[in-house]
Amino acid sequence: MNNFKAVLFDLDGTLIDSEYFYYSNWAPILSEDYGLSITFDDWISNFAGHTLARNVVMLNEQYKLKVDEEDMWFATRSRYAKADMRTIRLMPHAQEILEVVKSKGLTTGLVTSSYKTTVDTVLGEHKLLDYFSFFVTRESVEQPKPNPEPYLLATQKLAIPSEEILVVEDTSTGCTAAKAAGLYCVAVSKQEVERERLSHADKLASSLKEVESLLF
Repeated sequence: MNNFKAVLFDLDGTLIDSEYFYYSNWAPILSEDYGLSITFDDWISNFAGHTLARNVVMLNEQYKLKVDEEDMWFATRSRYAKADMRTIRLMPHAQEILEVVKSKGLTTGLVTSSYKTTVDTVLGEHKLLDYFSFFVTRESVEQPKPNPEPYLLATQKLAIPSEEILVVEDTSTGCTAAKAAGLYCVAVSKQEVERERLSHADKLASSLKEVESLLF
């Protein structure tokens, strides 16, 4: 467990407490434009950890709506801009674990399905960008998580054996991508719905502080 030379972090729900932000911006669109009311529990169960494209497909198949992906992209981006992503808080112990990883001399990368503008805005606001050696964002790949492409690209950037890379994720989608890329994955979640879907993680933790105690 102490043979890792690099740590790859997910962003949303792992380092930043963004799921309620996304829910609060999607819910009015779904209600006003499509007549669909969702709760935060619905968001965690069905939307969290997935890309916009996947969520549009899910809405059309599961909820029998007629949502256009481009329309939803513009609608959500418009609301995000007005809501100000700089208000998104860090997850508990996020900065502390980045400090620990840095103090151990490990390389740190970010692998996310969010766009680089989101990364720059939120992590920039919290002055965390300099902790990372590189970023793999939505623009970096053709196939986002749960496809392994983002983590395979990160592995290429690191140029070290896969067994020396640790991934920290919070959803089944991200964990699936990491495991498919042949990486060791610690999943961090307090959400019971999500924890039940994380049996394929190598370890399951309830907080980033627990990850630190497990691995370092």
